[in-house]
Amino acid sequence: MAVSKMSKLTLIAPQGYSEKILSTVQGFQGVEIRDLFQQTVSNAWVADYFNEVEPLASQTELTKIEDQLKAISEAIQFIERHGSSKEKSFHLKRRQEALKVLEETFDETDFLAELINIQDLEKNFLKTEKKRQTLQEEESLLQKWQSLDFVPKNYSLYSTNFFLGSSDPEAWERVEHQMKKQQIYYEVIHSDDQTIHFGLLYLREKNELVQELIRQFSINAFRYDLPILPKEKLAEIQQASLELIEQQKLLTRLIGQKKVMIEKLELAEEILLAKKNRWLIYHRFIKNERVFLLQGWIETEMFETLKVFLAESVDLTNFYIEIEEPSDFEIEEEIPTKLKNNRFVRPFEMLTEMYSLPKYHEVDPTPWFMPFYFVFFGMMVADAGYGALMLVVTTITLRTLLPRGMERFMQFFQILAVPTMLWGLIYNSFFGFSFNYQPLLSTSNDVISILILSVIFGVIQIFIGLGLAASEKIKVKNYLGAISDGFAWQGILTGTIVGGLGKIVMHSQAFFTVGVVLASFSALLIVITPMIQSKSKLQGLASGAYNLYGITGYIGDLVSYTRLMALGISGGSIAAAFNMLVSYMPPIARFSVGILLMVILHGLNIFLSLLSAYVHGARLQYVEFFGKFYEGGGRAFRPLKTEEKYVNIKQEK
Repeated sequence: MAVSKMSKLTLIAPQGYSEKILSTVQGFQGVEIRDLFQQTVSNAWVADYFNEVEPLASQTELTKIEDQLKAISEAIQFIERHGSSKEKSFHLKRRQEALKVLEETFDETDFLAELINIQDLEKNFLKTEKKRQTLQEEESLLQKWQSLDFVPKNYSLYSTNFFLGSSDPEAWERVEHQMKKQQIYYEVIHSDDQTIHFGLLYLREKNELVQELIRQFSINAFRYDLPILPKEKLAEIQQASLELIEQQKLLTRLIGQKKVMIEKLELAEEILLAKKNRWLIYHRFIKNERVFLLQGWIETEMFETLKVFLAESVDLTNFYIEIEEPSDFEIEEEIPTKLKNNRFVRPFEMLTEMYSLPKYHEVDPTPWFMPFYFVFFGMMVADAGYGALMLVVTTITLRTLLPRGMERFMQFFQILAVPTMLWGLIYNSFFGFSFNYQPLLSTSNDVISILILSVIFGVIQIFIGLGLAASEKIKVKNYLGAISDGFAWQGILTGTIVGGLGKIVMHSQAFFTVGVVLASFSALLIVITPMIQSKSKLQGLASGAYNLYGITGYIGDLVSYTRLMALGISGGSIAAAFNMLVSYMPPIARFSVGILLMVILHGLNIFLSLLSAYVHGARLQYVEFFGKFYEGGGRAFRPLKTEEKYVNIKQEK
């Protein structure tokens, strides 16, 4: 249970095997590819032996893959949005599969042909839709002029002229008044709340007068150049619209039939995403007309497994592979961190990752804080009913195949359901109700006992944190630092506890004296140690005194652990208050609206309790525990792998 031991991997093969090897390494999902063209001490040999080799350009191929991925996404979206609702969509069900099997069963030619077919359907559908919209707009306009009983294009008289236009209803009264006043014949063809559509017939000698009226009242002219009446054109449009509707219905059925292809499109997307990830690292390895060479980081214990895995795809005689210990420079500047814990601790790694991964040579804090987080979370939620519900939901969810991140998240809460139930039994709380037995700790009568227990848990965790701080100092042979940063503070805590117990609980002067002497001696060590380490004794004394002033921070740390008591009691009290509220209802309301109210209120309380326990539990680890010994700053191990958007990739022999 620590940071995995890593080795530097070197693989050399004829360039013809490069694609197969890369695909196999990606399916293995346990090798992080190094950038051989990065200017570091570890890559100095590249310039000596491969000075003519340039990083491989991959932008063209990447662009091609990204275009295909975009086309797949658009095709799936189009099929689901416009396909017939009578057809059922067949999405790719998450499953475990080897990458080799996926790529061997993938027929790119068939996929591209099907994708083009779908794109053609989309083009035809959108073209038809655009025609329909155009006809609808034209129909909407002509419906307002269908009462026009002559064809303007065929109208031609020497003495008279005509005008078709539209006016705002507010201005129409004034327009109408002027028409009557000037003895201009007009006829309203269509009117609604927004526009008045009309026609004018007037002598040519009044043309300037009409034009002035058009400008004065901002009248919009309507130009109709078709050789048939508007109502006849309207009939043609309506007939064409009906034909387009039938055509669109046919296309909708054809698109709906493509819903069975969604599964294949999603599988193609998974494979293309895998190819994209391979192309993203093409600039990191060496490849010329003769040789393919890559380096990477791998867990030392996984090396033999990788050799067997590669041998299944490429004969061992066709490549050379070895591992070596990382150099000091690589440990300090380059090597990634991969945590290694058992299946009970592994879900808690996400809390470490949220804060910061340890450096390669640093202790992994996950197994050290896991028992405390386990206890603290249960103590803050502390309801057997809530815990049982968590256990049932997470167990049922985990029976299905989930994305790896979601699977770890569910496992995290499945484990935490156990302490939640245990503390619920200790407090005698089941969805806020109490069973007929005397609880080990009562949230109403034993508040002080729970408070003291919370602080005791805090003292134990801080004590372990200081021990880890001393251990880390000893690891780098900084023995004085181990005393001042670890053992001395443990001495102060131990002395304070012994002295307090001797004075308050045991009423023993001897215990009190031992505690005071131990605490005083430890405090003296904190002050003196920096003086020994520093060239300037005065500066060392000041540094030691400042370090000792940090004891006030320990008081604040211990007070922080009282939230274990506060949150546990508040959550149970709120649940009990909800139950009491419903119990006051009449029997009919209690077993109708009351049930719904209980579900809503307890659902809200569960959410808030879990959120509070998750956040405050993490806060106690990050501030009170990590602050004593943990630095972090490690770089995450990022192996060449697939996206696993739809399929969980497994190593299959």
